[in-house]
Formats: sequence, C-alpha cells, structure tokens
Amino acid sequence: MDFFPTRQIFLEIGPFVITWYAIFSIGGFIAAYYMSLHTFKKMGYDKEKLEDFLFYLLPIAYVGSRLWYVIFEWQRYAANPIHIFYIWEGGLAFHGGVIAAVIFSYFYCKKNKINLLRFGDVIFPNVLIGQMIGRWGNFINQEAYGIVVSEQSLNWLPGFIKEGMYIEGAYRMPMFLYEGLGNLIGFILIRFVFNRYGRKKRGDLMYAYLTWEGLVRLFVEKYRTDSLMIGSFKTAQVVSIILMIVGVLGLLGVYDRLFSNLSVFKKEKPIILFDVDGTLIDTIPLISESYRHVVELHDPSRHLSPADYKNLTGPPLEDNMRMLFPKASEEEIQQYVNEFREFNQSHHDEMVHGMDGVVEMLSYLKQQGYDIGAVSNKVEKMVRHGLEFCGIDSYFDVVICSEQLKKPKPDPYGLLLACKELNRSSDDLIYVGDNASDIRAAKNMSAFSIGVVFDEERRDAIEKANPCAVITNWDQMIQLLKEEREWSDNSTLLW
Repeated sequence: MDFFPTRQIFLEIGPFVITWYAIFSIGGFIAAYYMSLHTFKKMGYDKEKLEDFLFYLLPIAYVGSRLWYVIFEWQRYAANPIHIFYIWEGGLAFHGGVIAAVIFSYFYCKKNKINLLRFGDVIFPNVLIGQMIGRWGNFINQEAYGIVVSEQSLNWLPGFIKEGMYIEGAYRMPMFLYEGLGNLIGFILIRFVFNRYGRKKRGDLMYAYLTWEGLVRLFVEKYRTDSLMIGSFKTAQVVSIILMIVGVLGLLGVYDRLFSNLSVFKKEKPIILFDVDGTLIDTIPLISESYRHVVELHDPSRHLSPADYKNLTGPPLEDNMRMLFPKASEEEIQQYVNEFREFNQSHHDEMVHGMDGVVEMLSYLKQQGYDIGAVSNKVEKMVRHGLEFCGIDSYFDVVICSEQLKKPKPDPYGLLLACKELNRSSDDLIYVGDNASDIRAAKNMSAFSIGVVFDEERRDAIEKANPCAVITNWDQMIQLLKEEREWSDNSTLLW
C-alpha cells in the first residue's frame, strides 16, 4: 500500500490505484446528491427513487463524458484503442455527461411518473457544486489550464496552486479555478436568489443552470489551450452557445407555448384531496361536544372555551387526549378515545350537516375531469358514514382514513397514498383543509395547500400555517382552479 506515489495517484495497492481525479469527481457527485436529496424529500418523494436514479446515472454520465472526449480526440486513441478505458489518465468531457444524463433523466422520470421539469429544478443547480469540486481533479491532473502568463501574475494564488500551474515549462492561467468560482457564484445566484425572487414556473432553475453554465464555459474556453476541437472551433464553446440558447428560450417560456401538447410541457389537472371534518362536512359542533363529554366525565372542574374545543379538530384523536390528560396512562387514553367515539357515533346524525356549496363544487370538479379524494385522520367507518349521510360519497375516487395511515397528518403519508391509489404523480396536487394540521401535511410534501375559513375564530390558526391560498366559499376555489399556475408549493423548497 502506497499513499501519494505520484501527483495524480492518491493510493496504490499493487495494480489497483485510486486517483485524486476519481476522489474529487466522486466527492462532487456525493455533494450534489445530498443537496438534491434535501429538496427531493421535501417534495414527498422516497429517498430510494433518487438513489435509484443516481445509481444508474453515475455510470451513464461517466460513459457519456468519456465517449464525448474520445470522439473529439480520436486521433489520440485510434492507434491504441485500449487506452479508451484508461480513465485514470484523465479525459472526461463534462458536456458529454450532461447530454447522457438528460436523456437518461427523461426516461427515468417518465417511468416513475415524475415531472421532468420539476426534477430538473431539484438536480441541476446542485450540479454546479459537483462541478466546482470536480475541477480540482483537473488541477491535480494539470488539465483545464489556460494561456501562458507571467509568474508574477499568479503571485496572488496560494503557493500550491501556483506551482500546479507550472505546466510544460511555463506558468498557465488557472482556468479550472475561474470555472470553479463561476460554478459557486452560479449556485448561489440560482439557488438562493433566482429561486426566491425570479422563478416563475417549473423548469426555470434548470434553464437558469443551462444559461449560466453556457456563459461560464464560453468565457473559460476562450483562454483554455487544451480544449477539444471541431475543426477550427472549440467544441465546448459551440455547446455552450447551444446551452445558452436552450436556457434562455426556456426562461422565456417558448417551449411551453410551442410544445404544450408534449408530456414534458403539458399542464396536468391536479389531484384534489380534501380533509373531511370541518371542510366538506360541518362536524365541528359534534367534535367539540364529544371532547366536552369526555372532559366532563373525567375532569369536571376543568373549563375550556368553545374556541378551545374547536381548535382540537385536525390532530389525531389520541394526541389530543394526551394533551388534554397529560397524566393519564395509555390504557386510560384508549378508554377516553373509546368514550369520545361512542358519543360521537350516537349523536352524529342529529348534529352533523353538509356545508353550503359543497355538492355544487364537487359536481363541477367531476364534470371537469378532476381526480378527487378525501384524506382524514378519522376512522373509516365514521368518515364514510359522514360522506354518505351528506350525500357526497359518490364523488370520491379514493378515501384514505386512519386505518390506512402509517403516520397521521400532518405527515403527508395519506396524501401520497391517495396519489398512489389513483396511479398519479404527486407533482400536481391540491390539499384542502380547515386547520393548520392539514396545511402542514400539504407543505410537508410541497403540495398546493388551500385553507378554508368558514369560522372567523379559526382564521388566525389557518393563516399562521401559511397556506398557498385561503378561501371563504367554494366559488372562490372554482375560480382559483381556472388560474394558470403551478399546483405545488415552491416556498417549501427554499433554503
């Protein structure tokens, strides 16, 4: 075992070598992965989907990078083709990897029902960090360097960089460093500035990346002296101009207008999921009285206001009982839950009624072809009885209740399960609810959230949860659906 036997090699064990180039390349890949995973999980996707994607992407991108390089340096490999496989000698063209990655991403997203533009917004800005780290591999290999410069012009650099820029008997401009700094600046501008203040639609972060990458490489390639060539033109500059054109046209929305019928750019009708209690059915008086019944049985000296009881709707029943009776054992909590349910069931039909405008709103949604579902923390028997009692059960394509929930709201599990049962992507989803728990459930998967306010006493709690929209009647929701917008919550993806 020999560490650092040469400038390029980190570790050598017999015929097996690990190069610095490989370490920096893989390190950049890992950094981009973890930053993408941070956002990917906020969108409600399983970690495994991103892992599967990257498991296949890494070799595909490497093969694309190598093939691109070999194609434009064929004279070097024609006499001895076996050296095509000697990747430790260097020779990867980033643009070839990008092209291979984009092609693979299209098919992967199509297979897994992921919106390609949304996926690109997650991945591409983070690639800039991967590139920045990977460029240090070029430094070690003494690649990606520029024109000859005077020694004095490099005195501002740390000594090890200056020494590394002494190549073929002369000091060279450190283009690897300039490109890396450009990558870092681009990442900050796109992820933290443009994402917050300039983004208008899906795909904009990806298009911004393509535009910025093209601009940086166009500048860098002007001074590089080891570039791949197409005749008298530098390959990377030609590709950079193409990337800039593609990116700018995307930012201007040209593809959305010209190719609106293609699946990538086609606007999908969102899935619309509803909370039940207090949203579609007026069960708040019943729920309040059910809690009051249990409190009066076990703590008659305790006095809660009507508003206190109203605010108990939303969270799981067991959680509320633990909050009301913090010293109770789990056995006692289950007893209180059973007493709540017995009272609730026996008084349901006398205290529950439908909400104004619900039937008309659901009829409109059905006529327009929307997939409709309900997601509730409540037991299925009572949810379905309530929907049937109010005459709206036939409108729902899927109903998710507590028995199916591994985790109750505000966890988004139920919303994601509803999408799965509908065989739809969760990229376009609206969740409508009347309490903060509903809004948080939507936000925990970056879905579009609508807070309904039918009781002004509960407005503050809804607005503090920061829903994407607030409505006070169902006509407002119908008008909202007619607007041109993304049916997801980008604010949850801001860093």
